[in-house]
Amino acid sequence: MNKLVDASTILAAAAGLWALSLAWLTYVMSVRQHNHDEFVALKSIVEGLRVDLDLMRPWTGDGGPGYSKTLKPDNAPEDWSMPWRLIWKFNFESVSTLSSSPYVYRLGDIVGAFARLAFSISRLFQLYDEYRTYVNNRPTIDGDLVNEQVGMLGRAPNLIFRRVILNFNFEMHVRLIGGQDSDDPACLYKAYQSASAPLSNFSTELKEAQLPSWFLVGHVIGLACAVSGTLLLLTLLRC
Repeated sequence: MNKLVDASTILAAAAGLWALSLAWLTYVMSVRQHNHDEFVALKSIVEGLRVDLDLMRPWTGDGGPGYSKTLKPDNAPEDWSMPWRLIWKFNFESVSTLSSSPYVYRLGDIVGAFARLAFSISRLFQLYDEYRTYVNNRPTIDGDLVNEQVGMLGRAPNLIFRRVILNFNFEMHVRLIGGQDSDDPACLYKAYQSASAPLSNFSTELKEAQLPSWFLVGHVIGLACAVSGTLLLLTLLRC
């Protein structure tokens, strides 16, 4: 009877030691999988931000001086006073949703930079929507045909109309997009550059997280449990 009790005790002890070892191994594998999934997600976020930056780049003045604050409405480009002038909006979903990402804790300095960029884009598009609303609500005020029909009576409203359009475009380009000499750090030109550099650095330094150094202690304990359980079983078999 005692031998049977001793055997069951040894088996239980061995099973418990193996269970501890297996539990540690399972935990380590789950942490590694989490680190890998996080790394893949961060790479996807970086790629999405790069795509958005590439799409908006032509509108930011990047690669040149942008729109100088020395530019005045009187010497602005002629098409800035034309109602049919359009700006094709670009997508910036990756930029606008970055701050709500579940991986914000890993994104570091780029979160603040891209939040400012999202704000810069949003206010530009808001003013552009106001501009298009203003133009679309006055479809017949501009045009040579209208001026010919109403004569001089149509010239004053038409000039005012074009001046308002010029002011809209001047505000969008010189103040909201801006350039190297802009006084507004939130202008699109500067916000774009402020976001591009941190993203490049983050992408270069991005690596899959490694297991903490203290896991080595767990490895030693887990291995010791597995070996001890095996030795106990061998001892039982020899009896």
